[in-house]
Amino acid sequence: MRGCASTQRSLGTVELALPASALADSAVARWARDCGVTVGVRTSRELGIALAADIAPIRMTVHAGGLNADELLFCTVNLGVGRIVVDSLDQIEQLASAKGRRQRVLVAVTRRGTGVGFGFDTHEATDAYSAVLSCPRLDLVGLYSEVGPDEHHFVSHPAAIGDMLAEMTQIRRDHGVVLTRIGLGGHGFTFGDGVGGLADVATSVDETLDDACATLRFPRPVVTVLAEPANRMPLAS
Repeated sequence: MRGCASTQRSLGTVELALPASALADSAVARWARDCGVTVGVRTSRELGIALAADIAPIRMTVHAGGLNADELLFCTVNLGVGRIVVDSLDQIEQLASAKGRRQRVLVAVTRRGTGVGFGFDTHEATDAYSAVLSCPRLDLVGLYSEVGPDEHHFVSHPAAIGDMLAEMTQIRRDHGVVLTRIGLGGHGFTFGDGVGGLADVATSVDETLDDACATLRFPRPVVTVLAEPANRMPLAS
């Protein structure tokens, strides 16, 4: 629990999202509830862990790719989760067909030009932006990218941030909408073995944002980093 708190402080203006798997530790779950920390949910199992830990749904960012259609509708209609990351047009159609409150959405994008793997490449993403923006029930608030060694992932978080900001600038030009959030996850974002690694990430993110936003004349978005526990094990207090 102390490690989580230290990690969050080290990130400064960058927002930490805990993976729901970390909530298996009761102390971490209590800290996340008390501090209103964002929780990332990637699978059905993780959704169950987050609910069992009594995390407020509004604090959950749910990755639609790890859920089936019924679970996805449950998240948006019954729970009212804070944000949903979509990586297919089918998921957008499912959300658009649901009844109830407006749902905030992030579109997952992959490295430019690959067209394979997680999410949309930056050409297919154009259709995804239009599909979300044309639906009265959906609210496009940002973009999400994975960083890692796979060919369809971005090789570094500066590359991902730069590409996403360029996409957000194009969305503003095409649709007159200013997106306010960037999500990052994947390889290299860990907590629990000291705070140096993510503190360095936060510094690099700040510098990249300052440069890219100044160059593109784009307002600075909120950046959320979905970090994994060191060694993929729950933290102890």
